[in-house]
Parts: sequence; C-alpha cells; structure tokens
Amino acid sequence: MFIKGQFRQSEQLALMFQAVEAARNGVVITDPVQPDNPIIYTNPAFTDITGYAADEILGQNCRFLQGEDRAQPALNDVRLAIKEGRDVTAILRNYRKDGRRFFNELTISPVRNDRGKLVAFVGIQNDITARIEAEERISDFYSIVSHELRTPIAKIKSSLAVIADGEAGPVSDSVRRFVDISIKAADSLWRLLENILDFKKLESGKFFLLRQRLQLAQLVESAVVEFQPVADAADVALKFHRLASPTVDADGQRIVQVLENLLSNAVKFSRSGSEVNVKVLSHGAEWARVEVIDSGGGIAAADISKLFGKFQQLELPDKRTRGGTGLGLAVCKAIIEAHGGRVGVESELGRGSTFWFELPSCTSVGRTSVTDS
Repeated sequence: MFIKGQFRQSEQLALMFQAVEAARNGVVITDPVQPDNPIIYTNPAFTDITGYAADEILGQNCRFLQGEDRAQPALNDVRLAIKEGRDVTAILRNYRKDGRRFFNELTISPVRNDRGKLVAFVGIQNDITARIEAEERISDFYSIVSHELRTPIAKIKSSLAVIADGEAGPVSDSVRRFVDISIKAADSLWRLLENILDFKKLESGKFFLLRQRLQLAQLVESAVVEFQPVADAADVALKFHRLASPTVDADGQRIVQVLENLLSNAVKFSRSGSEVNVKVLSHGAEWARVEVIDSGGGIAAADISKLFGKFQQLELPDKRTRGGTGLGLAVCKAIIEAHGGRVGVESELGRGSTFWFELPSCTSVGRTSVTDS
C-alpha cells in the first residue's frame, strides 16, 4: 500500500474503506470465483444512484441494472473484458429501482493477489445522465438548424440576388444599398450555419474530403478575388502575393472554406483603412503554406492556445466581441488536419496577427473521411 504517514496496516485498511464509503461515485466489488460473478460489496453512493438498498444489491450480478435492455453493444465489451480479466470502460443504459433510465459510465478493473490470481473486480459507476441528455439536446438543435434554417436562408439569398440584379424591376441606388447590406448579412449567416453543421459532421465522423490535384496559388487567388467585396465594404485593402506555386492534393471547396474563415476574421478585426495580406509560399520541399496577415489589435500570448478550440471567442482590447459561433477556427483546424496538414497563428498585442496553414505538397489522391486522415 502507498499511504504516506506512520499508519499500521489495519489503520491503512480502515482509511481506504472510509474513503471508498465516502466516494461520490458508485463502487461495487464482485467475486469472479463464485458462480455468476456476484456483487459482494457496494458503497452508499451506488445505492443512492440506483435507488436499491444494499441487501437488494448484494449477491446479484450487475446485469440486473439493465433490466430487459440487454441489446446494448457496450455490454459485449464488458462481458469480453470480464472473461479475459482486463480493464474496460463503457457507457451503459441502466435503470433505477423506480424504473427511471440513467446513463452509467462504468469502469471495471481486475484485482489480483500477490500470485497474480484474479480474486475480484472493482466497478466504478458514474451517473452521466445529465451530460448525455445535454448532448441529445445539442444533437436535436443541430437537426433543427439543418432542416429548418437552411431552406429559408437559401430562399432569402436567392430573392435578394434577384432584386440586386434588377430582374424584379428597376432598383434605386438607396434601395440597392440596403439590398447589398442584406446580401452580406445573409452570406454571413450562411457561413455561420455551415460552420455549425460542419462541426457536427466532424464530431460524428461523417465529414468527407473530395481530393484532387490543385494549384494552391491559383485557388487562393480566386478566393481572395471573390472575397474582395467584403473587404471593400469594411474599407480594408486585400492584397494577394504569389511567392510560390505549389501543387497539393486537396478538397478545393474545403480549402476555400478555411481561407474564407481566416479572411473574414482578418477583415473583421482590422481597422478601417488598413490592409490584409494573403501569401502563398513553400515551406521547404514538403509543405505548401498560406498566410493571412492583418494589422489589427493582435492576440495576447495567453489567449493563443484557446483560438482553435470550439466555442471560443476572445475579447478585443476594448472588451468587446465581434459575434460569431466560436466554431470557425475549430472547423478550419479540423479541415486542415484532415488533409494531413497543420494550422497555427503568430501574433502580438498591438501588432496584428498572422494565421497560417500548411498542406503536404502532392499527396496521394483519394476520397478520405476525417476519421481516416
């Protein structure tokens, strides 16, 4: 035993027993030597979680908590681990004495004596129902966003485009100005929606890349030209610099998505009258690099590590934020890493920021999911 201090063995055992009894996680010990591996110990937290009294638990196999809900894939992992006498962690649907379902994050560990013989299993029960239910609510939200918002936003965008093009009749300059503002707002809302949905795909492993051989500089230059009206509206000069012409195997649409996110942030945080520079260059023989350089307020060193996490938004030096979901950079990171690339930022408060990403030059062509990359 490894308990610091001058404790006799009996005192150590008493202390360990008291600690297990006081634990907030449910703890059970089972005896694999006896038929059906029955529970021989349960702590108070386990009875609180399940609603069963100790005398209703002792002597039973833990499967009684699943009731009739036995067709759970995770149960196969648990059974195999017990059969092989090894550790396992699984999430199971369990049922309290009153019939209410709860989600149990179960960790099982074997206990062996000095000769290596298996003498017991220790099961640690963690009720994660609140977490699972929150994740289900988020999943439902994604579903609503996907089915209920995409169509009306698309209709708004197309209707505004018809008005702006004059197809619905003559439009005065003042009306056209408001239409242009509305189009930009709709485009921004569409990008936010796409970031939300893409992040859900990334988390579920359903995000795919359609790779092809691309001239990176040509792709980036076209994206910069397309983004120019947004920069013009913010009175920010957007400049492209072709310092190399590397070839990459990539999903061009997704790379443009990354670049648009970086450009949007750069313009958003730049001062009126400033400029944003976009460079394409080679980083050694193996990497193609894109840099988006702004002259905005910069980022504190302590905040840089937070940038590419999900739902992260940093305050500006004047304590304001500029809106958004906090998912854009997290999506960028996932897309670039799915290509086998890397992404980062170099910044200093008051001196602007350089966001960059690198892609392997001329990798194999194929269709790859983010989970395979």
